[in-house]
Amino acid sequence: MKKIIDFCKQKYKILIPVMVVLVLLITMYFLYKEYRYDNYRNKQDTLVYQCFGGTKNDYTAIITYNLNDVIVDIKAKDRIIEYDSTPIYYQESDKVIFPSEMSIVFPLREGSQYKLYKYAIYEKKEDKHYIKNNMNSNQYSYFFLFDGKGLFYFPDKITLKIDGKEYTGLSGMSYVKIIGGNSMEYYNKDEKKAEVLEIEGKKITAVNDDIEVNLSEKYTVSFGKKVLLFNPYNLNSLSN
Repeated sequence: MKKIIDFCKQKYKILIPVMVVLVLLITMYFLYKEYRYDNYRNKQDTLVYQCFGGTKNDYTAIITYNLNDVIVDIKAKDRIIEYDSTPIYYQESDKVIFPSEMSIVFPLREGSQYKLYKYAIYEKKEDKHYIKNNMNSNQYSYFFLFDGKGLFYFPDKITLKIDGKEYTGLSGMSYVKIIGGNSMEYYNKDEKKAEVLEIEGKKITAVNDDIEVNLSEKYTVSFGKKVLLFNPYNLNSLSN
């Protein structure tokens, strides 16, 4: 032991840099492994569609997953699309990707609101609603999604009203977008119908037996009380 101690004393000027370099190499190795694990795993060409300006657009998206099977990137193939909160619908299944953070709102839970991360997925299976939020996945009911600006996504059927008068019914998996208070765009999933119309500051609401949402003033009604809707970045993440 004394020989080892004496050797270390004699060679400490060399040993210290060697130890520092060794620690750095080990740290970089584990950081690299974690980076690879959390980032790119594979890229898949997927048939999707979105609605822009009242027109349905079909295209192929390159969806990139990490090793946790979580989406980390989406790019359109053979075209340029600047993604906002407009939902991305799968062409061949009842599945939707949200390319920006969203608020998930539960009016029957006293208006509780949580954040969905970017690239959260909604999926409908046998009339049940599933949300995959990063690595967490679970079944939920009686909710709607809000992008914090003017887009509202409804998993269940709703009736769209203008100034209290019924305008149209929308199937589940449809959305409505209020643009600047003067225009409204909606997409009816079952009818594959998109429309843009001028509303000139009129009051827009969405209702069914369980949900009442004032889209113009951005609040929902929970047990007779108004609950203001928040931007997702102000909320805690939805967890199981």
